[in-house]
Amino acid sequence: MKNKLKTFLKGFAMGSVDIIPGISGGTMALILGIYQKIIQELKSIDAKFIKLFFSFKFKKAFGSVDLGFLLSLFLGIIIAIISLSRIISHLLENNSFYLYSFFFGLIIASIFVILPKKFYKDPKYLFIIPGVIIAWLISGGGVISSPNTYLTIFISGAIAICAMILPGISGSFILLILDKYEFMINILKNPFLENNIIYLSVFVLGCIIGLLSFVRLLSYLLKKYYKQSIAILIGFMLGALRKIWPFGNLKGDENLVYSLIFLIIGISIVVIVHTLSKKKKEL
Repeated sequence: MKNKLKTFLKGFAMGSVDIIPGISGGTMALILGIYQKIIQELKSIDAKFIKLFFSFKFKKAFGSVDLGFLLSLFLGIIIAIISLSRIISHLLENNSFYLYSFFFGLIIASIFVILPKKFYKDPKYLFIIPGVIIAWLISGGGVISSPNTYLTIFISGAIAICAMILPGISGSFILLILDKYEFMINILKNPFLENNIIYLSVFVLGCIIGLLSFVRLLSYLLKKYYKQSIAILIGFMLGALRKIWPFGNLKGDENLVYSLIFLIIGISIVVIVHTLSKKKKEL
């Protein structure tokens, strides 16, 4: 139960940032040290698993999957997204620079934590550069308008979830580009209304199919080209900072001071978590 509670809280942290444009749940997973665990467990849900599941052979189906981990994680993500959608929406509208300052600090500190020592001596880590360029360009992208049909919501979910699992590229920001962010936030504010439940179900179905398809490619890249993949992911994190630069619309010295405080808090949290995790490994 203790491990499941920890996983739930990590999922809650991922869900909390997943609904913020410019922040990726994948980034939070890297910060919390569960990124590769998530990829590995999701990869286990393959055609064989689906066949056994729909044959009602549940014991065999879940034999190769850490069900407790996935259920605890996704329960945390879902509860965070639903419960915090109103709060995050309010903060983005009224105090976005404080929120972005906090997450800017989290991401900057995380990059230094994730970067291997003397990475600059290994040419494989040059893949950071294309990662930065891709995320930088995506972060500055314009909006693509489309009608809110079940098909477009399904496709938006499939695309957004692929971005959500990538550190640095925000699924919420992809929804902004696809002109679906505000629509989905309004759905999440009142998820149990009849029409909202249908839209939400279609979106979740798109997420599931997109995630299970994309995660296998990501798992293969991490296994075969680990250093290059990590370098690109770090590049994504760096490039995406363009979207959440917190000092662009500040008004007055007071806002600057508070923004710096929130930035320092974000950095401090990562440093503390990293220090504690290192001590735990040494024990």
